[in-house]
Amino acid sequence: MMLDTLDHLAQLASFSTAFAEAAAWLGRPDLAELAPGRYEAGAGGVHATVACVPARHADQGQLEAHRRFADIQVLLEGRETMGWRPLADCAQPVAGYDAETDLQFFADAPQVWFGLRPGQFAVFLPGDAHLPLVGEGILRKIVVKVPLDAA
Repeated sequence: MMLDTLDHLAQLASFSTAFAEAAAWLGRPDLAELAPGRYEAGAGGVHATVACVPARHADQGQLEAHRRFADIQVLLEGRETMGWRPLADCAQPVAGYDAETDLQFFADAPQVWFGLRPGQFAVFLPGDAHLPLVGEGILRKIVVKVPLDAA
């Protein structure tokens, strides 16, 4: 997991071509004005979803994990709290891995909670189980899905 501000977004470009495409897309000047929906964010399958959703309480969500994609989660408005736990420490799968959605949920509790403020982002890799969208009020955010070569 990585936590940083959009000022340091260029560091992601060194990870892979797909991360470079994601960083370039997130560097666009109209980022805060984008309408909710799905956007193609690169030639290699990088895509983004802009959402404006009600926050939930921590007990309303479950840890999630992915195998084929990394998540870059960027908060634009609101105050979000996220939970994290190493996937290797998750022992309570809710169901099996769904390859079509690249998603698996776990009933385990997060080991760490941290807050995101507007202009900050978190990167979650396949070893990172995470619980997003915890907070109060409405959260406006972008989730960029970055395909991983090793998947």
